[in-house]
Amino acid sequence: MRHSKFGVITLLLFGIVISLTGIVCADQVVPAVPETQALSTVTTADVVGLAMETDAGAWTLTNNAGYIPLITDPLVGHWPGYGIDYGGRDDDVYDNYEELVFNYEIYLRDINPGGSLTDYLQYNINDGWKSDAALQAWLIGQTSGIHTGALYPGQVQYTTAYDANIMAQGGHTAFTKSMLINTGNKVIGQSNINAQTGLTFIATADGGNVVGSENLMIDGAGNTTTASDRILCPFSAYPVDIIPAYCNIVQAGSKYDLTIGSVTTNANTRFVGTDATNPVVLNYDINVKPYSTSQGQILASGSAMAYLKAHIQEARGNGSAKAEDLTYNEQSSAQGTITAFTKVIAYQSGKSLL
Repeated sequence: MRHSKFGVITLLLFGIVISLTGIVCADQVVPAVPETQALSTVTTADVVGLAMETDAGAWTLTNNAGYIPLITDPLVGHWPGYGIDYGGRDDDVYDNYEELVFNYEIYLRDINPGGSLTDYLQYNINDGWKSDAALQAWLIGQTSGIHTGALYPGQVQYTTAYDANIMAQGGHTAFTKSMLINTGNKVIGQSNINAQTGLTFIATADGGNVVGSENLMIDGAGNTTTASDRILCPFSAYPVDIIPAYCNIVQAGSKYDLTIGSVTTNANTRFVGTDATNPVVLNYDINVKPYSTSQGQILASGSAMAYLKAHIQEARGNGSAKAEDLTYNEQSSAQGTITAFTKVIAYQSGKSLL
């Protein structure tokens, strides 16, 4: 009796909520590409013996990098602006670039207010405008496409990755996993990636256990961009029409190793949209609880861990100097007879309307 009363260690860890919210200086969602995709799977299993589930995916998305004032001259290394003296060089490429910049202002004022750089350059090509076609094609190439090196001026790029692994052996496993990936524009309350998992396990032989792990990451980087063309509310960009540069990465996930117990997890993220006031989000939660039977509940037994890692870097205004650098790490774990283990992680970062 002494053993049954004192020999069992019960660990009770209640829910923890972590929220990192960017105010004024923050991430901005990236518009979807013209053709969008949706992937959806649902897996269910009820197995005595060996059961395995593996998921892995990565996704990178970038914007159309904006306007000529945010584009550098490939030959002089900075935005030339019209009226700049190129040292007396008689070079049609320089002259044409200077003329492109000057006429873009006229295009925005008289022809297509709010038009993008690509719209403007394509307009020139279609209209047979006299600027150098090769230079226009080069500029169009610089305003789009995934970049593996330094970002172009005005470019915003996101990468998200998800992986999960579950292996159960020597026991009875009941398992459900749903996975949704949607590359379209999303609003508050919707997700681009949403993974939900639920399982129960009880060992039926010596050495039987279930081991699981799950990780979700979002990595966003952006150069300075304008705000008025990225925000639905016409008053939100006042008094400064700038979304500053940033580089933010957030990771969350969990691991568990149980001989008996019930586990549910939920992982989702959103970073695709048209309105920069809809924040970028990452949510993750895990709940480890007792195994339910018709005779009652049996406490979970084994170990569980969940973590959060974040590195936030932000600029102010239209400068490139870093104005904020935040690093945060957190890990919670339990081992033994587990009455409850719950961790809830929430990250959001978006431009303030103020």
